[in-house]
Amino acid sequence: MGSGFTAGEENKVHGQGAEGTVQGPVAFLWPADRPWSAATDNKGPCGSPDGASDRTIFPLSQGSVALTIADEAWNVAFSIAYENDPTLQSQFTQQVASVAAVESGHQCYKIDDISSNVVAGSNATIQLEYWSNIDNELGGRNQTFFACADITFVEAADFSIQVPCFNATASDFNAPESSSTASADAPGNTSVASDSGSKSNGGLTTGAIAGIAVGVVVASLIVIGVVAFVVFRRRSSPAPDNETQPSGTKTMAEVASVSSRH
Repeated sequence: MGSGFTAGEENKVHGQGAEGTVQGPVAFLWPADRPWSAATDNKGPCGSPDGASDRTIFPLSQGSVALTIADEAWNVAFSIAYENDPTLQSQFTQQVASVAAVESGHQCYKIDDISSNVVAGSNATIQLEYWSNIDNELGGRNQTFFACADITFVEAADFSIQVPCFNATASDFNAPESSSTASADAPGNTSVASDSGSKSNGGLTTGAIAGIAVGVVVASLIVIGVVAFVVFRRRSSPAPDNETQPSGTKTMAEVASVSSRH
């Protein structure tokens, strides 16, 4: 029984380039689908020469499927057959409203509304059905394609697989521009360079230098305040001559009284 994202699936992660080699225009990334064949991928209900085989465990609630998309497709539908090995289209019931169109890349979809009479341990098959076209087939006209993934349900509490579930288009995987080009075009590089320049000054950041400057200003204000206080105290104190004048007057009075005795 399959349980996770295998190395074989990883080889077709980005979709483009896989069409016509290991899959049709669209395939299951998770759960694992049945072996693909160009000779059978237009034949329902499962588009594979093989019947039900390796099964992947799937939660009874909050389950998701992930697609790898090699080419544009339309009217994408997901259906489930609660059978061990369904062989007829009538055994499948659509679970998710058809998706109008998808483009190369990845898409992830919730599979809700599992039948209430289905219990853990039950087998089922998820069907993928869609329209697409291949340039060298039928003059490029649209065709119906099928793929199937065989599963066994488990309780959600017993499901611990990390499903490779994400949404992205092929353009999201384009290689980034070279670093020199990106540096020239990036609008934020000026500020980065400015920050680097400020850090080169003794290893101090702009914030550190600003902090030192503020400290110097505050210290200077304190010194000025102390000096102003001292000057004010000195100006408000009596002059030294005024303090000695009373004693001088007394001396003069004594001298005068002595002279009067002659």
